Amino acid sequence: MIAVRHIPYLLLCLLAALVLWRPAFALTVSDVMFSGGSSNMEIQINVNEQTDFRAFILENPYRIIVDLPRFKWDAKNVQPKQNSVISDIRQGILQDGFSRIVFDLQKPMRIRSAEMSPDKKIILTLQDVAPGTFAQHKNDIFGSLTVDDTVTPEMQKVISGLKEKDGFLEPASLVTNPAAPVPTPRSKPAREPQIDQRAVPEEDKPMIVIDPGHGGIDPGAIGADERREKDVVLAIAQDLRDSLLKSGRYRVEMTRTKDTFISLKDRVHFARTKKADLFISIHADSIHRTDVRGSSVYTLSKESSDAQTAKLAEKENSADLIAGVDLSVEDEQIAFILGDFLMTETLNQSKFFANTLVASMKDANVSVLDNTHRYAGFAVLKAPDIPSVLVEAGFMSNKKDSRLLTQKEHRQKITGALNDGIDAYFDHIDKNLTAR
Repeated sequence: MIAVRHIPYLLLCLLAALVLWRPAFALTVSDVMFSGGSSNMEIQINVNEQTDFRAFILENPYRIIVDLPRFKWDAKNVQPKQNSVISDIRQGILQDGFSRIVFDLQKPMRIRSAEMSPDKKIILTLQDVAPGTFAQHKNDIFGSLTVDDTVTPEMQKVISGLKEKDGFLEPASLVTNPAAPVPTPRSKPAREPQIDQRAVPEEDKPMIVIDPGHGGIDPGAIGADERREKDVVLAIAQDLRDSLLKSGRYRVEMTRTKDTFISLKDRVHFARTKKADLFISIHADSIHRTDVRGSSVYTLSKESSDAQTAKLAEKENSADLIAGVDLSVEDEQIAFILGDFLMTETLNQSKFFANTLVASMKDANVSVLDNTHRYAGFAVLKAPDIPSVLVEAGFMSNKKDSRLLTQKEHRQKITGALNDGIDAYFDHIDKNLTAR
């Protein structure tokens, strides 16, 4: 029993602990904003407290790198302006205690100035630079943050553990030194000499789970001449499966191989049971505008990239209601997973894979939507440990798309691009593993 005379001392200790206590993520990035034109632009990173940082540039491809103490990413819907020099943004863990933000550039630029403002904003001013003189600025480092760029044996174990546990590895740029290339999808990725796949044990080959949307009592979208989405996407999924298996590089499973209904929850459960390394859900959309056509790729996000994608996610998420399944019982679980998901490496991997697929589609001259990579809260993409994408192969509401999607030659054009994107994704992972 605690003596009464000890209570003031205990209260004092408790008060001191509360004062000194800091959350695991003391630093929070609340927003990232862009201003200016293509030759002179400004990046503003809003944080919740004064902090050290480190900023520098890299090439092949051109990037701006900003390193910070480990932060919580709370920036919502960060989007560069249309026609901006910034083509993509990603963030993740650099090493224990540090995080990194990567801004992909469409052309060479240099950091003219970088400072921490009194109102808790990191402001980077970028300026156009000729490709021939870009190298003169490669060693310019702004900020006072000191980061040990070597990867310790302990960190190597962590990296290997991630690969062994979850079947994926976070991008090399987020775990190695700043001189290492940040992975960026290319339309024609450089290929290393391929390993003889016959020598790879079957259990060591990546597992791809292909999910043909809808099925059974759920026909999906109905196109011209009464063509049904569920039949079209099953044919595409089968073509993709056959192509992947023929390569000898992958193991492949499908959530359905015939005209049967499977709930969204069971599709995700199937992928996790199979310990999938990638999950690809295939659909063919329908909207009120019959002139819109082309493919697109979607990843998971709390917020939708645009109104059309929000409506699409709402429609896809309500598919179970056709079979009398009430998705509302899953809302709390989905919300919980989404809240945690957005800070994991899986989302970064999903986005990287989506961009790789988009690049492959464009290289194969597949007709695609503008802003081809989009995002929203798709329930079928909610597995927290599997990089997942939803591919809309085309629009059943467009007569040309609807007709082409029933033609094997066109389907194989799409599946060939998907196969190339999958190869490029795993080429990147294999290359990183070899480098380590």
